[in-house]
Amino acid sequence: MEALMYLGEVSLYWLLLYACYWLVLRQHTFFRWNRAFLLGSLLAAFVLPLVQYPEAAPTLVAYEVSAPAFVVQAAAPTPSLFTWLNLLWAVYAGGVLYMSIRLYRYLRNLFSFIRQGEAIELDDCTLVLISTDRRSGGRRSGGPVGSFSFLKWVVVSRGDYEHHFDTILNHELVHVQQRHSLDVLLVEVLRVLFWFNPVLIFYKKSLQQVHEYLADQQASNRDHYAEFLVSYALGAPVTVLTNHFFNASLLKDRIKMLYKNPNSRWSLSTYAAVALLTIFVALVVASCERDVVPSTKGNQLAAGQDISVQGDVRTPDEKPIQGASIIIKGSDKGTTTDANGHFSINVPPGNTIIVRYKGYGPIELKLGSTHKKQYFGLSLTSGDSTKTFDPSQSTSVPSKDGETLKTLVQSSEINGQPIFTVVEQVPEFPGGVNAMMEYLGQNIRYPEAATKAKVQGRVFLSFVVTTEGEIKDIQILKGLGFGTDTESVRVVSSMPRWKPGMQSGKPVNVRYNLPISFQLGSKATTEGN
Repeated sequence: MEALMYLGEVSLYWLLLYACYWLVLRQHTFFRWNRAFLLGSLLAAFVLPLVQYPEAAPTLVAYEVSAPAFVVQAAAPTPSLFTWLNLLWAVYAGGVLYMSIRLYRYLRNLFSFIRQGEAIELDDCTLVLISTDRRSGGRRSGGPVGSFSFLKWVVVSRGDYEHHFDTILNHELVHVQQRHSLDVLLVEVLRVLFWFNPVLIFYKKSLQQVHEYLADQQASNRDHYAEFLVSYALGAPVTVLTNHFFNASLLKDRIKMLYKNPNSRWSLSTYAAVALLTIFVALVVASCERDVVPSTKGNQLAAGQDISVQGDVRTPDEKPIQGASIIIKGSDKGTTTDANGHFSINVPPGNTIIVRYKGYGPIELKLGSTHKKQYFGLSLTSGDSTKTFDPSQSTSVPSKDGETLKTLVQSSEINGQPIFTVVEQVPEFPGGVNAMMEYLGQNIRYPEAATKAKVQGRVFLSFVVTTEGEIKDIQILKGLGFGTDTESVRVVSSMPRWKPGMQSGKPVNVRYNLPISFQLGSKATTEGN
């Protein structure tokens, strides 16, 4: 699906860039710049969807004390062939196949037609003389063949050779020397891959128009050349891939451009303006993708709507606190925690809630306004100093369903002793890292719900290894849902006692970070790295 979305974004950028060309640039006499813009637009559209807004990538709290990622693999469920996604891919592949055959036939017929003529090697090209009554398989039947160029070949009819050879040869040599055929071939290849996008037809026509302007620009006598264009009345149809000398639909524009006064050098600034506009649009799109990701669409606050705030309040050693007060700052509205340390309250956006309990320092929580549901996992610290937390600057991640913004306010101490994040000697699982990987491999299981839903990715856990080697304060920094978070917590909480971390020769509490990667594979295996 992501590939199809990418193809769609490329197509939309082509449409945007061509609209800029048509509205702003096509009347300019900077023909080389116009050609460069059209070709650059075709290529730039592949890069623009990949632009990321600054700080768009999700940020995780990274601790100095951490373990290598542990990978859990499970056999992927047998996919069904009859899905809407597979149907879309089948339709796309059918279009690509059809357009590939079409392009192949045009090229085969064109080369076959060229080989039928009399070839004469010149310094800058290969001249091919053809009879005026021959027909090309790639052309419409019924009309005489006019002169044209393709790659290194300049094909001239007998009539043109006898009456207009010098003028037509000089014109077609410009096409050959500036490699205009490659532009058209590029568009045709893109039409094979993006057969569903009609804007490429307009790119091709505009490029061929610019090609003619560039060739006409080399005429030594403008008046004589204009009269020649008008009098040239072969009326031969244009082939799909070649630069044809005569094209009735372009005749008026070609003569108009011959006599048009060149644009001032200041007009070049419009190209920079279009480039800046394109970059701006790409950044806006990237910003929207950051702020309104698919999992959170429809979960933003409506005007006047309160935030549903829930949370759990615990001591540093993970015991729930009953009776802690939760008050909206500046008001008398509030609630208290139940026997499980849980609370629930509706709060107008932009407010601050204060969490208090005797013997522990108060915590002030500033609420964001991006989600209509917010959850706080709170670990109080002994003392009386007030701590203020801003969810936008704390460890905050959307839940798997996008409904709730989850914020973890971690304790800075356990059992009255500080928690370190950087120590001289890190805590160690009995037997070392390899033994921990073996333990995880033997005990963790890929949840059935995650397997059926084809969920895979990383679960980031944070926990504290105490001075006694116990695992405390287990928190999910970023989860996947579908049972993976619960399974990760279950296995970590069941770990045997660790060798505690050491600082200045004494055991200390250390916060530890452990990523567990759930991956669907061809078979069920576990491996650590």
